[in-house]
Amino acid sequence: MEFTISALLVGIRRVDQGIMTYQQKYGRRIWLPIWSFLVQGNGHNILVDTGLSDFITPPVFMDETGLPEPLLMEDSLSKKGLVPEEINIVINTHLHDDHCGNNAIFSKADYFIQRKELDFCMNPHPLDYRYEPDFITSLNLKPVDGDREILPGIEILFTPGHTPGSQTVRINTAKGKVIIPGFCCNKENFPYHGPAVCPGVHCDAYLAYDTAQRVKQMEGLILPLHELGVATALARL
Repeated sequence: MEFTISALLVGIRRVDQGIMTYQQKYGRRIWLPIWSFLVQGNGHNILVDTGLSDFITPPVFMDETGLPEPLLMEDSLSKKGLVPEEINIVINTHLHDDHCGNNAIFSKADYFIQRKELDFCMNPHPLDYRYEPDFITSLNLKPVDGDREILPGIEILFTPGHTPGSQTVRINTAKGKVIIPGFCCNKENFPYHGPAVCPGVHCDAYLAYDTAQRVKQMEGLILPLHELGVATALARL
């Protein structure tokens, strides 16, 4: 099966580049777009990540990036002619707040999340404040253990390190495979020459580094989760 992918801009933050790139490029402030990916085909409306539930966008963001104003999830879906009840599958790459903040509004969806991530969300380490059990309460959970094809043409790949249960999504499109990494990254994590750069936030730096190398070597177009140019890259497909 082949699918189409649309990038929905459903949040924004202002952070230091070092949050993306471990031990590199600290001290440079960047815009951190929060993307949700709408995957459609063969009667399915699928979301990879659900974005922030609430945020404030400084007007300077649009001026500096050339991107449109981020929208709340319901408004983003409305522009695609959809309502939350029409989403039938949600895949959370991981359960930090900016990747699952709108989970609760998709009452008709099946949720595919790594079991290790679900367990950690219910009992997180004190250092990781971004987990909330409410993110997964009352959802129709379909726990995943390792790699799995959830539909012909859509694979979930277990890629831990950023979090205990991070997962990468690989999708067949008419123009080839598209890869949505399971860890927070932008283009700086995937230099053209040399190894991938470990994400700046991780639960295990060695494991996160090895995972980043594995993702970089995958065949397909990589869409870094927090890269400003994601929508432009998809438009070129």
